[in-house]
Amino acid sequence: MTASIIERGTLVDRQDSPYRRGNLYTAMPIPMVPEMCIPVDAGPVRLVVESRKLTNAILADTYRDQEIPEAHVEFDDYGPTLHICGAADGLEHIRFDCFEHEPHYHYIRNAEQSNVVCRIDEVAVGDPVEFTLRCVETQLPEMLELAGATELGQKARAAQDEVLAAIDQVRELMARAR
Repeated sequence: MTASIIERGTLVDRQDSPYRRGNLYTAMPIPMVPEMCIPVDAGPVRLVVESRKLTNAILADTYRDQEIPEAHVEFDDYGPTLHICGAADGLEHIRFDCFEHEPHYHYIRNAEQSNVVCRIDEVAVGDPVEFTLRCVETQLPEMLELAGATELGQKARAAQDEVLAAIDQVRELMARAR
């Protein structure tokens, strides 16, 4: 059995290091748009596929009462998104934005009301959707642990067959969301 992310000691992520995992934001990500979402139950997790767009207007609307993350950058991107939520509580813990121009993923730290955004290097890992599905197939428990959802990560590890059974349906939905 694979040692947990906590046991391996890979939770260290110094934000002042040039080798940090991603950029830490003290704001939560833009919420899902429910009418654009299709949920797929996968044991202890719910995999939610959304066709998503990101623009500066959407950022301004979402963060109107707080500082806009990366306000100096022009955003106009789109593509399929996979939200990974707890089936029991509906909380989102990981998000993969498989955008056309700047694909990335989020470790959403609900207890801290923050998130770490990591760029998907499509040159190194290939298609962002396939990268996302590989992560869900092979690294989901560890990624949930890193996001602070340790108990959910343990449940996902124990129910890996249920998670794997949902992958084909999620793949099809992600293809339609492009």
